[in-house]
Amino acid sequence: MTLWVNSPLEYFDKKKRGVWDLHTALRDRIERESGCSGQDLSGFDFEWVDGEDELSFHDCTLRDTRIKGDTLIASSWNNCKFINCEFTGANLRDTRFEGSVFFEGATASATAFRYCDLGRAKFSNCNMAMVKINGCEGFDLSFDDCQMRGLDVENTKFVQTSGKRRFGSVRFKTCQLADAIFDKLDLTACTFEGCDLSYATFQRSRLVNAVMRDCNLLGIETTDANFAGADLRGSDLDGFQLSDLNSYAGMMVSAGQQYHLLGGLGIDVSPDDC
Repeated sequence: MTLWVNSPLEYFDKKKRGVWDLHTALRDRIERESGCSGQDLSGFDFEWVDGEDELSFHDCTLRDTRIKGDTLIASSWNNCKFINCEFTGANLRDTRFEGSVFFEGATASATAFRYCDLGRAKFSNCNMAMVKINGCEGFDLSFDDCQMRGLDVENTKFVQTSGKRRFGSVRFKTCQLADAIFDKLDLTACTFEGCDLSYATFQRSRLVNAVMRDCNLLGIETTDANFAGADLRGSDLDGFQLSDLNSYAGMMVSAGQQYHLLGGLGIDVSPDDC
């Protein structure tokens, strides 16, 4: 049984003031030290932070937090956890995430990026399994050595255009991207290097001049995708269906993988000495 010394309303008002004081002290520290280490930043509003310094965060945790605004441009995050968080309209240009976690298996959902500026942002050695990227801009965005199984990308711009030129596309290097969703995207000149893309889906996407070298492309879904000029050399093409593509003119593959492509067209490839 709870005994109220004062009314319940007064109790909750004091509790609210306590949280406010805690966040005010945290804001002051972040402004003073241009970041912080080892802090629980859950529920913190980064728009409270003033100043133009690039912020740096180490070993921090955020749970159930909505992150927005321009404060985090060019910030750095090392070994941080974002659990059930949502970046909404956040300006994350030139931001660096190293060794950070965006998904815990025990949680109901992964962190999401919605309508954010991810230009020139870099993610390295991060756990981004099941993360959602929706309505963002990601020119020159890069991912290195990240766990990204089940990544879901929707309505996101990775490519800048100037007249007929397209440039500034996204780059993935040695990432685990099995079951990822890349449907209806412009991925012109994007790069996938040494990635596991097994059973990923690229339906109705544009991958003109894309580089997908030394990747596992087992069972990927490519209905109505445009692979014209794409470089798939060194990649495993088991299950890759040319007949599903919108275009594959100029596409490059390794000689040892051509039997997968021809087999999908009903052509039996035999050695020359048969």
